[in-house]
Amino acid sequence: MSLSVDLDQFPQQFHGFLSGIMSGDFAGKPKGLAKLGIMPEHWLKHIEPGHVRYVWPNDGSHDIQPNRTFGGWVGALSDHIVSICMFSALKEGEAFTTQDLQIKLFRPVSQGDISIEARVINRSKSTGYVEAEWKNAEGKLLVKVLAWKAIRTVEAIHGPR
Repeated sequence: MSLSVDLDQFPQQFHGFLSGIMSGDFAGKPKGLAKLGIMPEHWLKHIEPGHVRYVWPNDGSHDIQPNRTFGGWVGALSDHIVSICMFSALKEGEAFTTQDLQIKLFRPVSQGDISIEARVINRSKSTGYVEAEWKNAEGKLLVKVLAWKAIRTVEAIHGPR
């Protein structure tokens, strides 16, 4: 993995995720990601607070028809990416849950390297708004993702720890 991250930019609660990605030994990978075959340990190429860039090497294994990626897969990967982007912008002791996720498909997602970039556009005390764009190797917009995240304390989302 060629990802290099200054962990001091992020709250301690995010270090385990980032360390797993940087080492390539992602033992604590969430089951949902593993079952879906989402591999941030290989696809995450850049991260800083409020900004991530992934490159998904689309080999066609998620196609519903030749050269047409299944929309459900696009949704699952999009949800992961905007969530990691939001996670990167949290403060220590904060967590979030998705309030709304919108996915706009402009073109078929066909095989090849797909660049997916997400940014926190606005963050208040209780809400984060994240946008992501999927582009093909020619730079054409394939997918636009809009996500609203409810920001709460870790205890409010996950219960006492």
